[in-house]
Amino acid sequence: MKYERAVVRTCKCHYDQQAEKYRANSGFTESMKSRTFRSAEIDEDNRKAFEEAADFIRNIDDHRKEGTWIYIYGDSAKASAQSKSAYGTGKTYLMQCIANALAHRNIPSIYVTEETLFGEIKSTYQRNSDENEQDVLRRYYTIPILMIDDLFTANYTDWSEGKLFSILDSRYNEDKITIMTSNFATGRIETKLPENGGKIGSRIVGKSILIEMLGKDRRRRKR
Repeated sequence: MKYERAVVRTCKCHYDQQAEKYRANSGFTESMKSRTFRSAEIDEDNRKAFEEAADFIRNIDDHRKEGTWIYIYGDSAKASAQSKSAYGTGKTYLMQCIANALAHRNIPSIYVTEETLFGEIKSTYQRNSDENEQDVLRRYYTIPILMIDDLFTANYTDWSEGKLFSILDSRYNEDKITIMTSNFATGRIETKLPENGGKIGSRIVGKSILIEMLGKDRRRRKR
């Protein structure tokens, strides 16, 4: 008996629409959009960090297949012991350079602060919300690249710990790229998140290129 088999393939326009909707630098100011690897002020404190991030972008196709993470951090406790700063060292600047590079390549990505991430989930609890909680979580679960700035700065509750673990665990299991900045070394995350910090730290170590940024506070020097 003759039969035909239909194969459904996602058209290129779908990916173009997704890339336009989820452009990593869509919420950036003009100043933030101007931050690139070429225009960055490079010195001995940040040279290695920028080289590692630039190499990540050059090999982005391989990293998308593998689901590589990046954890950009400057541990405040370690910095204090070494008379250095963990603040103002360029962690956010570096991640914005990465975001602009991803936008230039039309790779669907979301860039949020931790505060915005939790705020979007909480907004679904309002009666007039256009989305429900699962809609927002699904977006964070499935976006090819999720960038979270200032991780582990919130006053955590069981609810916030659970939501963050749910997002990171899903992305870990599905090999989705996640890029984060933080002022906590992976071994100290548990001190901030007693319920899920150990599990989150383990997943970060297992997936991430760890980029440490300590040095001078560039904000003070600039001012």
